[in-house]
Amino acid sequence: MRPIGFSTGALALGDFHRGLTQQRALSRVRAVELSALRDHELRPLLDGLEGLDLSGLDYVSVHAPSKLVKLDEATTFELLSALPPAWPIIVHPGIISTPSLWRQLGPRLCIENMDNRKTRGRNAAELRELFEEFPEATFCLDVGHARQLDPTMAIALHMLFEHGSRLKQLHVSDVGPRGEHQPVRALARWAFERVARHVPEDCPLIIESVVEPEQMELEVDAVLQAFAAAEVRNEPRA
Repeated sequence: MRPIGFSTGALALGDFHRGLTQQRALSRVRAVELSALRDHELRPLLDGLEGLDLSGLDYVSVHAPSKLVKLDEATTFELLSALPPAWPIIVHPGIISTPSLWRQLGPRLCIENMDNRKTRGRNAAELRELFEEFPEATFCLDVGHARQLDPTMAIALHMLFEHGSRLKQLHVSDVGPRGEHQPVRALARWAFERVARHVPEDCPLIIESVVEPEQMELEVDAVLQAFAAAEVRNEPRA
């Protein structure tokens, strides 16, 4: 089974402790993304790391703030740099104003593709510009963002074919017209099946669907149904 887990922010916005506790009740969950999506959540996350029970998890990442309101870029970078070195840091291109800072993260910098509200990182060409600027950076493919832009998933496939060698994790959810993260239902699941066989079996699936605790098992089932049956192509990625 593919490594799978939730973003704590999808389960409990602003409360990573509760989000982590909720998913630890699921035996199949072996991955987690600790969310500091709003910048005022970043310091509490760092302050609370020592007391977190991460036992039994094979993969941990952190989602950086998507917008800087209370923190400036330099402070945000300094706080993120203090995270454990093994944890990828998922970053939206829009918060990067000083590339020389972020290049210091090397492969810990994991750039996520964007939805239709953004102006950078939405497709393979825009990601190419970013990876030229950050040659060591890795890639978080958000399949919901890609589907929002192109229901045929051609954009997602182009990103995988060109940048798949950098792939570190996936974000999985359906995404509405205003960027809202929704549960994966039949149409989204069928779309995700188109890209699933191009995603390595060991690539973690991080669910961003906003669901209630009683819906979590069903959401894991829906995501695994889209990805578990697909076989990875043996041909090398471009």
